[in-house]
Amino acid sequence: MKALSLLDGLTIVDLSMFVAGPFGSMVLADLGADVIKIEPLSGDPVRSNRIGPQLGGENAQFQSYNRNKRSIAVDLKAADGRRVVERLVEKSDVVFDNFRPGVLERLGLDHERLRTLNPRIISCSVSAFGQKGPWSDRPGYDLIVQALGGGMSLTGHDRTGPAHIPFHLGDTAAGLYAAIAILAAVADRARTGVGRRVEVSLLDAQLALLGDEVTNHSVSGQAPLRHGAGHPNFFPYQAFATADAPIVVAAVGVEKFWQSLCRVIARPELAEDPRFVGNDSRVRRRDELEPILAEAFRTRTRDEWLDALTAADIPAAPILAVPEALGTPPAKHRGMVQELDLGERGRVRVAGNPVHAEHGSRSFRPAPRLGADLEAVLASLGYDSESIAALRRAGVIR
Repeated sequence: MKALSLLDGLTIVDLSMFVAGPFGSMVLADLGADVIKIEPLSGDPVRSNRIGPQLGGENAQFQSYNRNKRSIAVDLKAADGRRVVERLVEKSDVVFDNFRPGVLERLGLDHERLRTLNPRIISCSVSAFGQKGPWSDRPGYDLIVQALGGGMSLTGHDRTGPAHIPFHLGDTAAGLYAAIAILAAVADRARTGVGRRVEVSLLDAQLALLGDEVTNHSVSGQAPLRHGAGHPNFFPYQAFATADAPIVVAAVGVEKFWQSLCRVIARPELAEDPRFVGNDSRVRRRDELEPILAEAFRTRTRDEWLDALTAADIPAAPILAVPEALGTPPAKHRGMVQELDLGERGRVRVAGNPVHAEHGSRSFRPAPRLGADLEAVLASLGYDSESIAALRRAGVIR
């Protein structure tokens, strides 16, 4: 059973591997699309990565980005293998890939070719730097685009230097934008009856996420500084050490939060001090005010402060480790941790999909075994058992 049925009837031929493409297609699979993952005979390389936790001979990471899909293994370099994909395209809505530019053209599976088979087909490509133009022929990975996209210049601390965001932000941002692009193309096709090609680059996605950093630079002419554990435009809006573990406090937005904070830390006079009235004043005098707050927060434990701050309706939170974050009441209530039953391989927990819709199931299927759906998919395309056996003997399918 699929997690949601919003995209029932939408069939996606998924040629993508690694993280960026599979994450984007998984988002659509979670929403009800029938995603048929076309893998090389050896499988998506993530399956065979031996670094990190393993599940039944496969890397556990594969379960993170491939749930709710079907899998067939096909040799795209063989003419009969490409014909399998072509027959799928004739009956499908979308072809999704994250090959390097030029690969689909060499395989004869580019959009111009596919639209002769199905004028309604939508092609979506994810690449590091775009299908054409400067750097389009360069390889690129998550770390590379995080560095090139400006984000790493803002992370970390002046003392320790930049920090890579470890949860694949370069890949997953591009995957999300690709999913949005596909849905927009589907809506466009509903009006025009014709499919079109859309594409997303990992670097573009990183630049798009910079948001107000771009605007602020445009107006000020200054390069944004490293943010550390706070933000240069707001204060107090950062992490503070306590007597045991750090917390974050976001007493900004409305002045009542600052006034309440002053009372909670037993420094009510700060709320009336003209030097610190208004966020603008506090930001300008951060060097004066931050040591005062830091000294106050070190006098009590994390939980003591959180109880007091929460009671005063001041935005504050602990800095949770991943297992703690998965166990919060909202995460449990909203199904953001899904447990998948892998049969003899055991069970595994994965991050859920944040989209909720009425009348939708929250049941997820695990990522498929390599080629698990081969016979069912080929039979739906008109291949009989003898034809399938012949393809298997020829080494075209697995």
